[in-house]
Amino acid sequence: MLKELINERRSIRKYEEKKVDHEKIEEILSYAVLGPVYGGTRNVEFILVEDKEKLEELSQMQKFGTLYIKDLPALVIILNQDSKYWIEEASIAAAYLQLLAQEEGLNTSFIDVRDGKTKDGEDYQEYFRKMFNIPKDKNILAMIPIGYGHEKVRKREAVDIKSKLHYEKY
Repeated sequence: MLKELINERRSIRKYEEKKVDHEKIEEILSYAVLGPVYGGTRNVEFILVEDKEKLEELSQMQKFGTLYIKDLPALVIILNQDSKYWIEEASIAAAYLQLLAQEEGLNTSFIDVRDGKTKDGEDYQEYFRKMFNIPKDKNILAMIPIGYGHEKVRKREAVDIKSKLHYEKY
């Protein structure tokens, strides 16, 4: 089952206007935080964005890459307490979230906002802190659009792992 989910999951950028049930999102997120973390902490947090004005504003962050955000039914922002392993912990939660969403018949994509600047030159971290009132001790990793996909994507091609696997040395 997991192998099928991994094989089927693709980044989707067009979604139906159908609202995603909050209970379904909460269930997905309750499992997404269960990945391995340093010292047993569970510092990954999420912001669910459904407000059309905020989605419109987020869609204008970049010239092209974020334009589709304005048409999303929902978007999950992943953040974590600033610590040595914050990126790894938030990344695991993001991967789990995407696979769990796929299992529930939902589609996602990944928008990296850890480093970089908006088209207006504002640092991503500061942009999100202002827009969502995020404390300075939290770092933002990504935005994950979530909804019912309305896009045809081509099937994933198999990867010959033998060309990527090295035994004992490179």
